[in-house]
Amino acid sequence: MYVLGIDLETTGLSFEEDEIIEIGAVVWDIDLNKPAAMLNHLVVQPDKLPLSKTIVNITGITDTDLTEFGLEEKYALMEFLKLAEKCQYIVAHNGNHFDKPFIEKALSRYSMNINLPWIDTMFDVPFKSRTKKLTYLAAEHNFLNPFAHRALFDVLTMLKVCSDYDWQEIIERAQSPQVKVIAKVSKEDRQLAKDQGFRWDSKNYVWFKEMKECDLNKSSWEFSFDVERNR
Repeated sequence: MYVLGIDLETTGLSFEEDEIIEIGAVVWDIDLNKPAAMLNHLVVQPDKLPLSKTIVNITGITDTDLTEFGLEEKYALMEFLKLAEKCQYIVAHNGNHFDKPFIEKALSRYSMNINLPWIDTMFDVPFKSRTKKLTYLAAEHNFLNPFAHRALFDVLTMLKVCSDYDWQEIIERAQSPQVKVIAKVSKEDRQLAKDQGFRWDSKNYVWFKEMKECDLNKSSWEFSFDVERNR
């Protein structure tokens, strides 16, 4: 079976305001745990130039790189879709919150779409570590990515880490709903939630944790909680 790993570099974090400037995609053979095909395209976005200094510092991508080597977005997306046709799933790290909305917005501009189910490795891979940052996960799995925040290298890093796990289990976990758990703890007991990986939401004044429902069913905590399910 083939899955399509994807990573994007963008002009910012908001899919509503920002745009894609690099697409990295890898067709991964999950039976042999190896890449079968790869692409990496810079995407020129004239309306978003010049890039912010923050994005240049993070990615290393410059305005000159985009104007000299960038493809028009439509053609980069067409190449991406050609690979997707041969795959059964799309795989991305934090894909549901980042890559998926960026890709869907870009595809909709050209009346294109992609109907493959998504695997989000941030939640669908049964990592034991609390950290979900790809660089740290790679290090914990004895792999070093020398070119972090460049799309193709991040995809290969993600898939290399995934290859240490059972892909069938990953696929099954992807089918379990994502839920948001709200810890019902007092200010004095907040450490109980923090110790279990809950994070503070300063806007809503709650301790919360996003997780798979299949993991929630196996969890046992010293405090009560509420569950919010995506509709």
